[in-house]
Amino acid sequence: METRRTSFLPILLIAAQFSIYFNSTIPTQAQVVSATIYEKTFSQKVAAIEIENANGRTEVETWNSNRVRVAASCNTIADGRPISARIHFQVSDTGLKIQVREDRNEQPVSLLVFVPREINLAVTGDSETIAIRGITNALSVQTESGDILLSLPKSANTDLSLRSLDGTISSQLDVRAFGTVNAHSLDGRIGRGGNPIIIRSTRGSVSLIADEAGGMARADATMANDAGRIDPPKPPSLIDPNDPPVADIIKIDSRLVNLNVRVTDSAGKLIPNLSQADFQIFENNIEQQVVRFEPVTSPVSVVLLLDASGSTKEHWKIIKKAAKKFIETLSPNTPIAVAAFTRRFMVICDFSCDRQTLKERIDKTKNLSSGTAFYDATWSTLNLFREVKEQRKAVVMMTDGVDNSLSDEEYEPKHPFDEVFARISQEEITIYPIYFDTEYQVTARMRGSDTHESYATAREQLKRIADETGGTLFKADRAEDLDGVYQRVASELQTLYSVSYNPADKNYDGKWRNVGVKVKQGAAMARTKRGFYAR
Repeated sequence: METRRTSFLPILLIAAQFSIYFNSTIPTQAQVVSATIYEKTFSQKVAAIEIENANGRTEVETWNSNRVRVAASCNTIADGRPISARIHFQVSDTGLKIQVREDRNEQPVSLLVFVPREINLAVTGDSETIAIRGITNALSVQTESGDILLSLPKSANTDLSLRSLDGTISSQLDVRAFGTVNAHSLDGRIGRGGNPIIIRSTRGSVSLIADEAGGMARADATMANDAGRIDPPKPPSLIDPNDPPVADIIKIDSRLVNLNVRVTDSAGKLIPNLSQADFQIFENNIEQQVVRFEPVTSPVSVVLLLDASGSTKEHWKIIKKAAKKFIETLSPNTPIAVAAFTRRFMVICDFSCDRQTLKERIDKTKNLSSGTAFYDATWSTLNLFREVKEQRKAVVMMTDGVDNSLSDEEYEPKHPFDEVFARISQEEITIYPIYFDTEYQVTARMRGSDTHESYATAREQLKRIADETGGTLFKADRAEDLDGVYQRVASELQTLYSVSYNPADKNYDGKWRNVGVKVKQGAAMARTKRGFYAR
């Protein structure tokens, strides 16, 4: 893995007036260098700090102080608007939230934040790097594609839970790993364990960096004795020039490929009683060794995704009724999450085996008669599986499949179909789309903007999603058909096997690898995902 070296712009303080949205009596001090550089300090002790910076880089360092110091910088500001107008603070008796408001027309804002060590810290970003130096009571970090750098002393005592779906995990620290270890997942302990650290990224890489002795005290040495004036610390670089070269970093390069497999006989009947010895796995036509097997009786985590857009409004009661019956059909030990989408994505209920709670949450869900952000909703649905440990994972999505971007030139999804499909190809999740046909209703009766061509494209895309993941595309011509369709989906979900292997070819060069599964039992046919990109 290539380690990126990052640093922040020097922050020079010049006395000036400032104006910022702030609703609190907590003592603060703020100074503005110019429209593009800004600093603010909070004096009251807080127990929890939350930082959100979607577009810019974020660097956080701990120090021996109860104060919180926030330094922000930006290359340029549109229309002369000060950077303070984009920094939003929310405070309570015990907590502080720091949020950089997104603005696509302006340059990203870089944050440098000094925080007390005795806090719970949560940091969220998107495509830029998040770098943390030091230990807090508890830490959680999350990005989409931004790298995450965590610098800790070798004497740290922490419990780790690290995930990177498409990136890699590397460490300069000695980690005692628990359970399965691969390039994308690591649960373990440093030292005696203790302070919890949870890190999640979809496409960014995660690096644990050994901080040199005394490095944690650098910020403390800069603290001013004069309470009336705050001298700014020199912004540190979390990657020191004296750090060991990339070649010295321990890279966790073992990979476990998990496959959900559906097996039928020559008549299409599902076969539920196979063992590990019945399966053969091939990667690019080379047989691989099966190292893990889970029978159809093993738990499968399921997300039920419902289209709540305007095209389904008049059928919403029937849709909810069918969804509740589907939940009742699945095995009682099946964890189920329920989500719905319009232009927004809404988690109705997180993973639960409590059927009554799931059904009550569905009952309370309303159809919002808004647009359809199907691609973005699919992306968000995949994110729900970040904390799921079960190998068998599935999505059942009920939709007409027509994303607004197919018919509305002004609407642009955050994640277009090609990007979503590329991620689906890498995931180890089986997807069962249920195509709910609203074409006549929308194009003829409602005379909406969607066309026959957009519906045809949507059907093709749903078929590609099912084929890519080893699932099946079902169709419901009417809302009343959903009950029967859900029954068929439930049957397939409860006859999924999970088989896993470590690729013999360790050269992860980013190229596509075909995957095939054969069953040593007569005319049995196995269906699974087509393959993956070796990254």
